[in-house]
Amino acid sequence: MRFRKITFPLLTVVALGGASLLVPRALLGQEMGEDFMFQTPKVTLSINLGYGLRSAGSDLFDELISEFTLDKGDFQAPTVGGGVAFFLNERMDLAFEFSYSKSSSWSEYTEFVGTDDFPIEQETTFSQVPLTASFRYFLSDRGRSIGNLSWIPNTWTPYIGAGGGRIWYEFAQTGEFIDFLDPGCETEGCPIYNDNLLSEGWGWVGHAFGGVQWAISPQMVISAEGRYSLADADLDRAAFRGFEPLDLSGFQATLGFGVRF
Repeated sequence: MRFRKITFPLLTVVALGGASLLVPRALLGQEMGEDFMFQTPKVTLSINLGYGLRSAGSDLFDELISEFTLDKGDFQAPTVGGGVAFFLNERMDLAFEFSYSKSSSWSEYTEFVGTDDFPIEQETTFSQVPLTASFRYFLSDRGRSIGNLSWIPNTWTPYIGAGGGRIWYEFAQTGEFIDFLDPGCETEGCPIYNDNLLSEGWGWVGHAFGGVQWAISPQMVISAEGRYSLADADLDRAAFRGFEPLDLSGFQATLGFGVRF
């Protein structure tokens, strides 16, 4: 049995988390009272962490799972992201968001070994970065205005939404491979060679989501969200000739922290 590993951009998480702690208190203090804000908030800045379950439904994934010691779970990955949402009214936001995820797994051929009886190994990495715009609709008001000088938030508010944009991906396999097309395969055995197969590019993505937002103070919120994205993109023909577009779809669950002002 071979080990599998999943890499995660820890430095990015630390950087985003630190940035949220460095929001100037003086700036927030100008807009907020102890239990209310002096005006309806206009913007929410947020960061989130989560986990992505990738569909891995295209024919390239089918071949990898068939030939190597890989399964769909090897393409799942943690995610980190953030965004800015603009208040349109008490029920609607326009949000611009990004996220980053990367999986990395070691594998070997399931039915072949080298002439030295060692496994023929390779590493597969899969990265995604969606850049999207969404409309977020809250199923109840997020707060209420008292006169013209105060806004009091509700404790929790469910929401739904949809949007889309562009998604960048990188798919790579690095290591040892068998040349099944070599003329000497039937008589001398197929040769093993080292290679780095890489495909990267952009595709269109659409998504729908739902979640809940909790106000832990007038200016700070925590959210829990589930999101399904639908996307694919063409593969590099030099590295992955003859395959259909790469499936980039999947479900993502996240927890987020936001600051309103």
